[in-house]
Amino acid sequence: MTFRRRFGALSFLIAAVGACAAGACAVGQVDGGSPDGSSVARITPPLPTEGGAAEPAQPDSGDADDAGTLPDASAPEGGDDGGNDASTVVVTPPTVDGTVGAGEYGAHTNGQNQQQSTPGNAASTTWYMTWTDTHLYVAVTAATVTEGVVVYLDRAPRSPSTSGTNADGSLIGNPYDSTNAGALPFRADFVAYVKSGYNEYRTANGAGGWSAATAGALTVQAIGTTREIAIPWSAIGAGGRPSAFSWLGYATSSTGFVYGPMPSDNPQGAIGQSSTFVSFYKVTDATPGSGTKPFAVKGAP
Repeated sequence: MTFRRRFGALSFLIAAVGACAAGACAVGQVDGGSPDGSSVARITPPLPTEGGAAEPAQPDSGDADDAGTLPDASAPEGGDDGGNDASTVVVTPPTVDGTVGAGEYGAHTNGQNQQQSTPGNAASTTWYMTWTDTHLYVAVTAATVTEGVVVYLDRAPRSPSTSGTNADGSLIGNPYDSTNAGALPFRADFVAYVKSGYNEYRTANGAGGWSAATAGALTVQAIGTTREIAIPWSAIGAGGRPSAFSWLGYATSSTGFVYGPMPSDNPQGAIGQSSTFVSFYKVTDATPGSGTKPFAVKGAP
C-alpha cells in the first residue's frame, strides 16, 4: 500500500512537470505578442488560490529582477501613471479670425496670457499671446487695425540681455511709421510689423542691422479694433520653437504716436527714432502650455 501511494504521487508529479514544460501552466502565461507583430508580450499575473493568496509564479531562465513589476493585465494600454509626461499640456491654437474668444489664448488674466496696457482698464489696448510647437500667436485689441503693431523677439536670450556680438542679434530697431528703438533691451533676432492690409518681418543681419522685408508671410485677420497674428517659428529662426525667448511690442499711428507698449514702462507718445526701450518680457521656459506665461516675468538690461 505504501509503495502504491508513493508511486502514484511520483506519477502525478512527473505529469505536472511535463505539463508545465509544455506551456500549460496557468501561472505566468504569455500572450501571443502585440497586434503589430512585435515581440512585446503581455504577462498574465498569477491567479489567487482558493485560500485567497496568489500562487507564486515559476521563475524562468532569466533574472526576475530584470522585468521589474509586472503590469496588471486588466489595465488598458498606456493607462499606468508612468505612461504620460506630466509636463505635457495639449495647446489648442487660437483661431485666427479677428476675434478673441474667452480663454482662447489661455489664462486671460493680467500677467498670464493677457496684459492690459493700463491694468484694470478693459478699454485700454490689450495684448494676448500663446504658442504651439509650430507658431507664435499674438492678438492686440482696442488698437486701430489700420495702424501698425511692432513686435521684437530674441530667440536665444543671453545674460546680461545685451551681451554678445552682432552675430547674436541687433541692439537697434528698424524704423516704422516715424518710430524706432534707438536702443533695444536685448539682442533681437526678429521684428514683425502688422496692420490691416500689410504685414512683414525682418531678421537680424549679423552686422547690427536688419534684413530686407519678407512681406505677406504672416497669417493676420482683423475685425473692428482687434487683430490676430500667427507667426511661424520657422520665420523667427532655424530650429523651430526655441526653448526660451524674450519679447516686447508696441502699437503706433502712421504719424509716429506710440501707444499700448508691452511692457508698459517702455516709451510711448511721440517717441521719435532714437528712444531707449528699457524692459521686456522673459519666457524662460517656452514649453507650450506648461512653460512661463508670456506676461509673467519682466526683464531689463
